Amino acid sequence: MKIRFQQQSEHSECGLACVTMLVDYFIKKINISELRDKYGVPNGGYNLFQMQKILAENNLTSKAVKTEEKFLASIPTPFITFYDRKHFMIVEKVSKNTIYVVDPASGRRTVTFSDFKMHYSNAVLYVTKYGHRKRKILKINKNLKSSIFKIKRSLFITLGISFISQSLGLFVPFSIQSIIDNSSKEKVGFSISFLIGTALFIFTYFFVNMVKMRILTRLQTEIDETLLGKTIEHLLNLPFSYFVNRRKGELIYRINSNSYIRQLLIDQILELVLSSSFFIIYIVVLFSMNKLLTLITLSIVSILVTSSIINSKINQKILQKQMLVMTKSQEIVNEMITNIFTIKSLNSSQYIYKNWKNNFTKQIDMEREKANYSSIFMNIPNTIQSFYPLIVFFFGYLLAQYKEMTIGEVVAFSSIGVLFLTPVLSMANVYNQLLMVKVYIDKLLDILETPREIEGGEVTLERYQGKINLEELSYKYSHFSEYTLNNISLNILPHQKIAIVGASGSGKSTLLKIMASLYPVHKGQVCYDDIQKQKISLDKFREHIGVVLQENILFNGTIRENILMGRDFPEDEIEKSIQIANLEELCSSFPLGINTIISENGQNISGGQRQKISIARAIISQPKAIFMDEPTSGLDNISENIIMSNIFKLPSTVVVVAHRLSMISKFDKIFVMKHGEIVGSGQHHELLNSCSEYQKLYTNNNDSIR
Repeated sequence: MKIRFQQQSEHSECGLACVTMLVDYFIKKINISELRDKYGVPNGGYNLFQMQKILAENNLTSKAVKTEEKFLASIPTPFITFYDRKHFMIVEKVSKNTIYVVDPASGRRTVTFSDFKMHYSNAVLYVTKYGHRKRKILKINKNLKSSIFKIKRSLFITLGISFISQSLGLFVPFSIQSIIDNSSKEKVGFSISFLIGTALFIFTYFFVNMVKMRILTRLQTEIDETLLGKTIEHLLNLPFSYFVNRRKGELIYRINSNSYIRQLLIDQILELVLSSSFFIIYIVVLFSMNKLLTLITLSIVSILVTSSIINSKINQKILQKQMLVMTKSQEIVNEMITNIFTIKSLNSSQYIYKNWKNNFTKQIDMEREKANYSSIFMNIPNTIQSFYPLIVFFFGYLLAQYKEMTIGEVVAFSSIGVLFLTPVLSMANVYNQLLMVKVYIDKLLDILETPREIEGGEVTLERYQGKINLEELSYKYSHFSEYTLNNISLNILPHQKIAIVGASGSGKSTLLKIMASLYPVHKGQVCYDDIQKQKISLDKFREHIGVVLQENILFNGTIRENILMGRDFPEDEIEKSIQIANLEELCSSFPLGINTIISENGQNISGGQRQKISIARAIISQPKAIFMDEPTSGLDNISENIIMSNIFKLPSTVVVVAHRLSMISKFDKIFVMKHGEIVGSGQHHELLNSCSEYQKLYTNNNDSIR
């Protein structure tokens, strides 16, 4: 049994992918998404000790050893090896001159022993003991299954019409046979009736194919609507943490996999069913016409199928590597467009272009490699198909000499034989396409099989007052990470104005995101109005809060659209939010005012203006609690004072993560954080006398202002 390849989706999960492949090989069928959901992915990835613990928890005893490359042949395969001091791979087989590896980043490949030696980091992890392997049938993802079931009616109709269309094709060979074998009789009646029949047949064939094309188009749009819709809907309901370690370009590529899957899967399912049906029909017809020519045809078909399967296997391996490179290209282009200001200001255009060019060159090299193999293995079927009629006519002519066939029958057999090769080639091509679609589906399943964000309970908190309680809260980003927050307890009363301060990395932003329900709770409790978070409907709760994070992301659209974000508010509330966020001057400076178009990410306005729009967007719903992470870092002191004074007047609980402490004395309560813990709380004057960490922060802040 071979290792089943599992591709890493995040930049730090090569170790987890390797562990998944070993569990899948030795114990049970399992996908990486299951282990990712359970253990998470630390920012720096996993070490060998952590990987051993995961294996042990999945009934695999393992041992990590340092060993030289010359002893690798004595280690039982498959095992995990450390490569280039930064990457984990599976070694599937070791021979004298070649190492067979399964790279979670790029798939199966072979490495020469000398090349492996240059990159090998002298560490391996191998399995010493394992239990009985459980047989488990992998279930089809419910979103994929429901998408196919939704279109089953259109699918069956298309299959039926396609079957009729292809059946009509059998009329042509037998008509040719009839013309040739009856040509000497010169019957006028036969010619007229045959002409009328042919005209009716051509019209029927045209009409059937017209209907088929229209239904097929409807079928394709239906699956686009269902599968792509479910993918986007599922993506929007994934937890915030899912997006932290994933590149934008990679996610976009995964979403675009829908169109490849639709194009390949639907077309190929139809092709496979039709080709299988007509494969049997054509064999029966051919054998009824002549057994010798049929056996010759089948021997030719065996060569054709073998070459197609070899080509499919090669293409699949190249495609896995190619998709990685194409994803990287998309990511480079995405980063280039998003960060064009930085590129221009640092004069790094050539550096970025060189990165793209190097990656694109790899993509071209893979295309050439694929073309080189296809020029051999795809050319074999093409050559056979081209010269097949000549072979049939040669043997058919010999049979006609012995009166075993008429010339008309030879021509008809040749025509049907050519039709027979078409479904055979189609079936071989379906195999190739299904191997490719499997690669795309694996990419898509990373989204569809990631568990949705826990939606909470049924309590809607319609009259939420803004009270927040944290009880012995602890949080870490993954199973083996250190706790980012440790044993946090605090009480925030309705309408209180709270500041959270601390040095960089102290856990302020993480704490704010937990209070804003963006991160889950690992230990302890978060309560809103004394109701535990897990009992509250998150969707409904988020209608009562406003959030402003450090990244002030705006969308391509008008200022109005960026404030409303699809919500319906009266004009006076829009104007009030603009006033509170001190946006009047910006809006009045544009001829179109609030209807001025903002470019993607707000590139045509300043950072401070982006912050103001983000604040207006957060407060327009009159939230009962407002969570703000460095909301005024891009603003001057005057604008900051105006906006924060306006926000302080709102009948809302306000929680602000602050580095700048110019307005710190106006907060009702300040929480001071250090190394994930609260080391002080109180008002400004109290902390100056009682908390050394706060004294240091305040002194350093005042020194930087001076």
